[in-house]
Amino acid sequence: MTHIRTLSLAAAAAVLLVAGEAGAQQQVNARHDAAANGTVEIEINSGSVRVVGWGRREVQVTGTTSRDGDRVQLEGGGRRTEVRVEGSRGRAGTVVLEVRVPAGSSLAVTAASSGGITVTGVNGAVETTTRNGPTVIQGSPRTVEITSQNGPITLDGDTDRATITSMSGPVRMNGTVRQRAEVNAMNGAVEIGGSVGEVEIHSLNGAVRVANVTGGRVEINSVSGAVSVSGSRLRGNVESVAGSVTVSGSLGGALNVESHAGAVVMRLPGDTGAEMQVTSWSGGVSSDWRLRREGREWSGTLGRGGPNVSITTFSGAVRITRR
Repeated sequence: MTHIRTLSLAAAAAVLLVAGEAGAQQQVNARHDAAANGTVEIEINSGSVRVVGWGRREVQVTGTTSRDGDRVQLEGGGRRTEVRVEGSRGRAGTVVLEVRVPAGSSLAVTAASSGGITVTGVNGAVETTTRNGPTVIQGSPRTVEITSQNGPITLDGDTDRATITSMSGPVRMNGTVRQRAEVNAMNGAVEIGGSVGEVEIHSLNGAVRVANVTGGRVEINSVSGAVSVSGSRLRGNVESVAGSVTVSGSLGGALNVESHAGAVVMRLPGDTGAEMQVTSWSGGVSSDWRLRREGREWSGTLGRGGPNVSITTFSGAVRITRR
């Protein structure tokens, strides 16, 4: 049977609530038993949430509600626990909450209008959704899924997979994404400063930088912004409509690079083997390897040959260098 425990003075027999008023503000302090690797769902209308993983098999909620009569509720327990705020007069007011959950939990946090979501020390799958405000994920969650309409996103830690959707605001990822990172960004720079196995990025407006791809496929498309990719065993597609493209690293398969209105720079190890094809409609081509020119096309075999590499630029120079 599902049990609902309302955190107010009237429900003090079920959970602990210490309430004191400072104007309409109420203090919240409550806890409930929870499984070590269960699911915790948190939902607020307005305010900030900080979630911390700890070693206890319980969920603890502390903080404040800004409106007299608003209630923080715990529903369920065991394998599934819900934390949400209910308003005394329809929509709930602003809250500032810290929620401690078992470190092995899977977590879903939703904030309609947020002063910020921070998650640290949670090792299960982490999913956050916010309309407005920063999102920060720290530690080593198993997987990460972040959706934000407006606000910066920071993933500072290690995970197997990361999926990020941002309407407005920069996206920054540090640490290691062992398998795959996928980012869809409408307006804001995307920076993956740590290592990533495989990466797919679609950016409408903002620079894209990927520091270290470790052998997986690369799929990057930017409409307006420079693109920079480094790594090892690179393969896939890197494109920018209005921005320069820089690719640096060894090859692991066929690689296609395009820029409609920007220069292309490719830095390859001196012992690279590849079949190179370059097309430049309006711009010079220079290469540390010998290439044959026919009209607006340049081609040649690098070293002993290898995967096909295609570079196309409509308005910009192409530079291929040994690094």
